[in-house]
Amino acid sequence: MRYFLRSNSLIVRGKFRICSSGPHGGIRNCTTLINHQVQNDFSHDPEKELELLSYSLGLSYTDTAGLLTAVDMNTLCILSWDTMMVFVTAGITHPDPVQSSVPASEDVPNPAPGTINIIVLTRDFHDQALVDAVITTTEAKVLALRDAGYDFAGTVTDAVIIASEGQGTIRYAGSATETGQRIHETVYTGVTKALLRQSDTKKKKPSFFIRSGIGGPHWVLWEKEHCPYYPCHYQGQRCDLCYCPLYPCGDTTLGDWILKSERAPVWACTRCLLNHHPLVTSHLLRNPEATLLELKSLYSKTL
Repeated sequence: MRYFLRSNSLIVRGKFRICSSGPHGGIRNCTTLINHQVQNDFSHDPEKELELLSYSLGLSYTDTAGLLTAVDMNTLCILSWDTMMVFVTAGITHPDPVQSSVPASEDVPNPAPGTINIIVLTRDFHDQALVDAVITTTEAKVLALRDAGYDFAGTVTDAVIIASEGQGTIRYAGSATETGQRIHETVYTGVTKALLRQSDTKKKKPSFFIRSGIGGPHWVLWEKEHCPYYPCHYQGQRCDLCYCPLYPCGDTTLGDWILKSERAPVWACTRCLLNHHPLVTSHLLRNPEATLLELKSLYSKTL
């Protein structure tokens, strides 16, 4: 799996089994997930828009699952917890008129482009868990809205994609399970942070949050500027990809699978320097789908 931004689109590439409520959705296999920013007054056929977008990016439409939003992609929140990742954009211009006490013709406080889009990327889910995770994700979104002071459960255009790398044996993802609890906490945090970023007019790029256990469980916002750990590897390293978009690569020459308590193995890449070399980092930023072999070959020439 890898993810990157192209113009107004978040693109996630890999081999997924998905459950999607967005255009061209349902339960199926696909290789590309997209969250695409459209204009505020967008009124076209969403499936046609996604089809044309796929072709413009050189992608197969049949292998693509997408979401559309008028929310600025610079307010995107990316959250990482071991091998699970969540991507959230959030706006609340058009609350659900059935559930909100605010008339549909009126704006809610601090209006922003509407639609809350959520992509949850995990591993080894059975189809049953994919559907279960949709419920857990929605519950977390509703709670985040309530705790933020809103009296509605979502907007009229909200959408979600649950994507699993590998069709495995995990069948349950409700909030009573450890998997579901992780999804709930991560989505709740992502929606909360994304709503706050709608009011930040100075926000110029997406935000990346990592779930850390150091000093007690908490979420950390990673920022390249003024990082207290620089240089974590060597002087002159590139930090643009501090949290690797190739994670977990599974290449045992670069990292290892480790056990954390009784949980499933987690990929550890603390000894990997691949994407910190300036030449490799520049190449990957220009060519986000470069193969791992290509990047390793490039890196070997610098040694």
